[in-house]
Amino acid sequence: MLSLFFFTWILAFPACAQTKKLKIAIGDDLAPWIHNDGQSGILIDMVKDCLKPTNYKLEFISFPYARRLTAYKMNEVDAVIDINSIVIASESLNGFFTGNIYAYENFAFSLSENNFLVKSIPDLERYSLLSWQGAIDRLGSEYEKMAKANPKYLETSRQNNQVRMLFKKRVDFIQLDYQIYNYYKAELIQENEIDAKLDVSSFALFGKSSNGLLFKNETLKDICKSQLEKPMMKRKYKDVSP
Repeated sequence: MLSLFFFTWILAFPACAQTKKLKIAIGDDLAPWIHNDGQSGILIDMVKDCLKPTNYKLEFISFPYARRLTAYKMNEVDAVIDINSIVIASESLNGFFTGNIYAYENFAFSLSENNFLVKSIPDLERYSLLSWQGAIDRLGSEYEKMAKANPKYLETSRQNNQVRMLFKKRVDFIQLDYQIYNYYKAELIQENEIDAKLDVSSFALFGKSSNGLLFKNETLKDICKSQLEKPMMKRKYKDVSP
């Protein structure tokens, strides 16, 4: 019996030894893009799909947003997610970029019953607006000017509260990513916190923020891009395409 155990162990060991691990730096939870401590979400699924043909065991490591880049530079990880060519250049990052394979898109949302009409970012200055924390520093000078001139402009770290405040009619507008809005709207409806019958209008004033992955290995970058070019993958991720 003992010899059988060692024989089985010897047979199994080479397979275990050949298992390769790929460490990928991700940011903090941002449902539905990344949540459950990086165990699920749109971006987690996308990376798993694009690297499926490889033999790597993927390990997603969560860092504070800026710390991801330090981890990549210090070779603590093999790839970093949520990156674009501007950041790569400004941070002097070396590696192989997939190009833009997905995009965030922020909208201004208001209750349709109010019949608000906004055609540009400065138009929001007249209304109460609840945005996500840090938006004033990250959405450009036109947005910053509007926010600073608006006495009814606020930011919050709780994006589910943005949706709640809109449906409770506490603010005229909220501003956040479309996928995040849909995620928290569905969650709050399920919890009977908001009225699902209320119609909401959306205004695409901010454009898309496109991103991808940066790898230290060129072959993995090529595999990832090739996989996401397949028709099945394009259909799966069409709602977040750049």
